[in-house]
Amino acid sequence: MSQKLAAAKKNQSVIEKYLLTHASWNEGFREFGRLMNRPDFWIYIAPASSESKLIPLDRKGAAASLTTLKQDKASTAQFLKKFADQWLESSEMRNPLPAFFRTNRSRMGLMLGLSHLGNYKGFIFLTEFSSGNENRVRRELEPYLKPFQFFAQAHLEIAYKNFELNNFYETVHPRALALSTMHSVHRVISASLRLKDLLPRIGRLSAQILKAQGCSILLMDADGQHLTPFFALGTHKRYVHHHRVRVGRGVEGRIADTGEFRLSSSCIGVPFIEHDVVGVIMLWDKVDGQAFTATDLEILKSLSEQAVVAIKNAQLYERTEELTMGSIRTITGLLERQFGKDRSHLELVAEISLEVGRQMGLRGTDIVNLERGILLLDAGQLVHPELTLEKKERLSKKEFQALRSLPIKAANLLKSISSLKPALPIILYRHERFDGRGYPEGLKGEQIPIGARIVSVVDSFTAMLSKRHYRRPKTVQEALHEMEMHKNTQFDPQVVDTFLKVVKNDAILGRIQNLALRAGSEIRLPVSAKSLE
Repeated sequence: MSQKLAAAKKNQSVIEKYLLTHASWNEGFREFGRLMNRPDFWIYIAPASSESKLIPLDRKGAAASLTTLKQDKASTAQFLKKFADQWLESSEMRNPLPAFFRTNRSRMGLMLGLSHLGNYKGFIFLTEFSSGNENRVRRELEPYLKPFQFFAQAHLEIAYKNFELNNFYETVHPRALALSTMHSVHRVISASLRLKDLLPRIGRLSAQILKAQGCSILLMDADGQHLTPFFALGTHKRYVHHHRVRVGRGVEGRIADTGEFRLSSSCIGVPFIEHDVVGVIMLWDKVDGQAFTATDLEILKSLSEQAVVAIKNAQLYERTEELTMGSIRTITGLLERQFGKDRSHLELVAEISLEVGRQMGLRGTDIVNLERGILLLDAGQLVHPELTLEKKERLSKKEFQALRSLPIKAANLLKSISSLKPALPIILYRHERFDGRGYPEGLKGEQIPIGARIVSVVDSFTAMLSKRHYRRPKTVQEALHEMEMHKNTQFDPQVVDTFLKVVKNDAILGRIQNLALRAGSEIRLPVSAKSLE
């Protein structure tokens, strides 16, 4: 039943859809009806794509039902429709409007024209006047004919303007939505480095924009013969794949095989294509129960064109990351064989530094590079393995200068690995001081990269808690007091304040304590944040 109503509404004319439903038309029509002593009003709609219509009007000028008319009025309706059809077809009948005429019951009627761009779009008929005296009726109507004709014609023009605006909206809105989608996808691309983060965002964004209940994203395997499910939204079995899908089988497999789009009332599917098919995105079942449209397909196609760039970038990033982490593992392996347990404190440095970074607003690649820089902080010792803080003899002036050059040595050693270049400032400048009295370049304040400022605070804190042959380890309270004392001189005060919040969090303390135990319990930690107060 609802589909029939929807189809009937879709086939409504401009007059039905935009004139008879307009509030100012209804209000004005009611007043004219009162002034004209409430005759019967009818509106005829000229044939366009479908046949002509005759609609009885109620006292507000809204459409009434023909099926409820009494027999005499039903016969009048048939006559008026036939009369108007003939009037349009025969030039001989076309008298100037408005014009009086005789109805099928030999009573007087009045016909007014509704025209747009020089063509008649319909007529308004008035029948069954209250007075039987025709001359009297004419006299009573005369003051109102021109105003009513002007009123009706003006509202017809408004109706067509609204029709044109709606058509413009329906044409432009999908394109505007597509542009908005592109903007949203761009934000997703810039904020997502890994497939596990990227694909759920693309899927949820697509489902939200196109009002779909379910979404599934599958990516092509390296063998080019199977699709692996990476993301599913919704719980219906159509949305969720528990196994790989063979190319050529099922809806998704056929899309991947042919590279063609799929559009039906209940689903819409688009391939991710860059030279070859990279994957497939499927949307299922509109939330409002409506069918998917060609406009929905165009929007999803535009989204997929942007998304495939993000997917390829994420795949490239992950492959590059694998190579980079391979290089880092090789370097850290050499350092561990050379220095053994001395590197265990870097796990603690990384744990705290990354949380400090997040709380200070670092995201994405900044966090990744911060972590990489921390893992390679001691890379310079591969150049001078004899220089360690555990050396019991006093360092000579030459050894001391060599020790201060280790950050530069580390940066020179690693700069040939292009993916590590963003992490080099952390390694190079972690010994700089906020007051400009550090090394190797004497940078000051915010000249020092934020990652290096964070590592400087955290690394100094863990160093205070660690054993040294020339001093006892400080307690956590003593180390925290030192951090407070050296704000604005050695350390960035904003970093120190954030660090103090992080290190007093019970959850962070628990992870720190576990790391310390794995490191040989060389770092003494409190049980809870309360003991720090």
